[in-house]
Amino acid sequence: MMRIFKRPLATGAIVGALLAPTGAIALSLTPADIARMESRLNLTPEQRAAISPILQKSQTARSSTFQKYGVDLKTCGRPGALGLVRLNKDMKRINADTRSRLAAILGPAQLREYDKIVAEQTAIVKEQIMC
Repeated sequence: MMRIFKRPLATGAIVGALLAPTGAIALSLTPADIARMESRLNLTPEQRAAISPILQKSQTARSSTFQKYGVDLKTCGRPGALGLVRLNKDMKRINADTRSRLAAILGPAQLREYDKIVAEQTAIVKEQIMC
């Protein structure tokens, strides 16, 4: 009987982790995605160089966190309830760290645009996770 509730609970918790107010970047950004983001943010060459390692570190942290908790989009693998709580905590930490690092580099208008981009990408991640 409990098994019936595990999948919706797991799905909801993972989506919740990704849809945290600080936002999430799609699981796998392509170079084209990054180029579009840089263009939309109207970055200076210095800003481009400064945010690139931040985005790479964030994406690596997200991937390893999903792997750590057994999230697999191909097989719809998900962690148990305790794993979901821990996943959510880790994702919030990654999201907050990424945004605060970018806030030190981007201007206010650029940061607002970044938040819009994150919201759009969060919708994509939500679709990917809803197996």
